[in-house]
Amino acid sequence: MDMSQNYRLFGNICGQECKMLQFHHDAEEHHMFPALEANGTDQVRCMVAKLREEHFVVHELIERLEEAAQALSSNPSNQSFSSAAEIFDKLEAVVRSHFGYEETGLREALGVHVGFI
Repeated sequence: MDMSQNYRLFGNICGQECKMLQFHHDAEEHHMFPALEANGTDQVRCMVAKLREEHFVVHELIERLEEAAQALSSNPSNQSFSSAAEIFDKLEAVVRSHFGYEETGLREALGVHVGFI
């Protein structure tokens, strides 16, 4: 197995967080979002569309971070570290914004249309 697969399966904090984020997004994509799209208002459907787009951005950043981490491992330099740190900072900002929007924008809709709250 390559290093990133080992980390995801057997542990490091970053790998485990990425695995949980994937699980969270899969649950939304396959269960919550379809229920909200089927039963929600136009406003709720617009929020779901925005969140779906953000999922692509988050996972693209995870892939870029993985590549940067592998580059850093292969060539430990200030440039490699700076590149990985920049991508990590962007990923953190996007995830925080995404969860904030999700929690405030969909809280009521989840309770009404999905029944999770």
